[in-house]
Formats: sequence, C-alpha cells, structure tokens
Amino acid sequence: MPKRLAPALAIVLVLVYAVVISPLVWKDVVTAKHARDYATYHYATQEAAAHGDPYDTKALSARARVEHTRADVHPFFYPPPFLLTMLWAGPLSLATGYRAYFWINQVALALVLLVLRRWFGLPLLAVGVLLATFTPIPDDIRMGQANLVVLLLAVVGLWRTSGVLVSFAAMCKMSPALYLAQWIAERRWRPVAVAIAGAFAWSVVALIVVRPPYQLEFYRDVLPGFSTGEYHGLTVPISLPANHSLADWFNRWWPGRNDHVLSETARIANAISSLVLTAVAAWFARTRRDALGSALFAGALTVVLLVTPVYTYEHHLVFLLLPLGALATAAARGILGRPLLVFSAIAYACVAWPLSWIRAASSTAPAWSGMFYETKFFGLLAIGALCIVAGRRCPERK
Repeated sequence: MPKRLAPALAIVLVLVYAVVISPLVWKDVVTAKHARDYATYHYATQEAAAHGDPYDTKALSARARVEHTRADVHPFFYPPPFLLTMLWAGPLSLATGYRAYFWINQVALALVLLVLRRWFGLPLLAVGVLLATFTPIPDDIRMGQANLVVLLLAVVGLWRTSGVLVSFAAMCKMSPALYLAQWIAERRWRPVAVAIAGAFAWSVVALIVVRPPYQLEFYRDVLPGFSTGEYHGLTVPISLPANHSLADWFNRWWPGRNDHVLSETARIANAISSLVLTAVAAWFARTRRDALGSALFAGALTVVLLVTPVYTYEHHLVFLLLPLGALATAAARGILGRPLLVFSAIAYACVAWPLSWIRAASSTAPAWSGMFYETKFFGLLAIGALCIVAGRRCPERK
C-alpha cells in the first residue's frame, strides 16, 4: 500500500469504530437493564462497602432483587484488590454504573493503543484495523467486563518494567502474574521482587474495602477452584461452544462428574500444559531483545494466559491487543516475511471473526460446527507461535 494512503485509511477505520461500532455498543448498554457481567462487580462493591462478603453470591443477588434489576447475579471471584478499581461505583445505580463503565472501557482501550504506540511503535493503520475489525473489543465493552482496565495496567507495567503495576494487574485478575515469567527468564530480579512485594501490599490496601475474613475466603475457598472449573459456583458449562480454552479439550477427552468441574485427569493435564507452555515462552524470552522483541515475547505469554484457564470467553480475547499489535508492527518492519505474513493474516481472521458468524456457519453446516468454533483456539496458538518466531528475529538489546 502506498505510504500516503495508509494514514487516510487509518482515519477511516478509526471513524468506523467511533461512528458505527461504538454507538451500536452504547445502544446495547443503555437498553440493557440487567447490566450483563458488570452487575457482579457493582453489587460486590456495594456489599463490600457495607462491610459484607463480596463473595456471598446470595447476598449479591438479594441486592439485585431489592433494586428490581435482575433475579440473580453471577458469582464474584476476582481477588480482593480488584474492588479498589470499583470504589467509584459504590453510590451509583446499576444502570448508571454500567453506562459509566462503558466510558471507562473506551478510555482504557484508547490508552492501551497509545501505550503500544509509545512502547514499540504500533502503526496507525494497525490501530484502525484493530478497532474496526477485532470483534472481541465491542463484545468486552458490551458485557461490562474489566479486561481492558486490567490489560492497561499490564501493558504499562511491561512497557515501564514496573513490578508495582504488573502486580496490581495480577491482583485484579490472577492470570497477568504469568508476565513475571519473562522477567525471570531475562533475570530482571528487581521488578520481580517488587511485583511479589506489591502483591502483598495491594492485599493490605484492599483491607479498605474487603475485610480480612473475606480476603481469607478468597484464597481458601475461591482461588483453589480456578484449577478445577469450580469458579465459586459459576453455572456456565465448560463445554460451552464459545469456550476457547485448552481445558475444554481435556474436558472432552476426560469428562468430569458434571460439566462445571474438570476430572482429576483433565485438571492435571491442564496444569502440566500450563507449566510447559509458560516454560517454552519464557525459554525463548531469556535473551533480551529490543522493545518490539520484548513485546512479542510478552505477547506469547499473553496467549498462554488466555488458553490455560478453564474458561476463555470472547471478551477475554481483548488481551490479544498486545500480541496482535506487536505482530502488526513486526509485519510493518518487514520482520515476518511473506509466508509468515500470510499465516498471520489467517490467524488474525480466526480470532477476529464474530461469534454470530460462527453460529451462522455452524447452523448452515452442522457437521463442521466443531471446527468453526475451534478456529479461535487454533488462532490463539498460531499467534503465540508467531510471536516467538518474530521475537527471535528482533535485535538483541545491547
């Protein structure tokens, strides 16, 4: 593409997001009385502010019924420090808070893309393409999910090598702790130590909102369930077609006693896979590279933190903004080469096409339904592998 056309196309694509996609999501937000996934954060915040137990699902549902917003609320299973990011929502109604979170997510999205530009020079055209075509973005914002806020903390922490911010991201949502594997591989002991200390510090700060018995409840009762699929009583089945996790495969091969709990064999297989994938990504990251190379290896770990939990839904895939942005930058710099460029485009199409299209394709060709739904899983693995290959081609840091 001629260089003079790229900025114009980037502007058009950004406008597509701003004028078409974002207003459609806003319309869904203002018309949804139940506030989707945001409701869990909202009522957990209110329960904690009243010195109650944010992990008591019955108490959260009771609050929703008193306000006549919904019959029940999904369980809250985030670490206690997450509620520090929600203090602003305490006095607001569910609808007002949900709408406010739409704008918080929009700001977080803009800041994530800005950080990626500052960190390794994400091209403007890539910004436009991601905004206009990466469907997990509107899905995440529509659901009122916290992934973009956590991703912002993580990418700023990785860019600035800030153990404080990466630890906060990890203490909001446990999976970003995997990013420490890259620093360990690179022998960056200071930010690792700061991150470990930060995890304890954020838990102390969280005493402002979550009392000690309820913090203990999270680590004693809630956290252990992450490895088995017992997400504190979450009723969504592991075999949900839109679950893009590795554990979903193990659950098919070795089913548990029900569709909400992994069998012991599947749990062990998933744990071993998590360790192996993390070790592989960290092994390739052991030689320090330039800013883009570092981001690419962090992108590979991002794929690991996405595929290894028991549940990986569409909204979780917004974390791919980091590896996809890094791969787009590598492509713009000619690091990938034509064969890998084509492979990258296919992988992107696999993770970016809308779930509604997958459902339509599955209805049209039921025999291929399983393959259609698994395209996102295989796309994830391909993106992780591409990040490692591209990262190895980046210059070593002197």
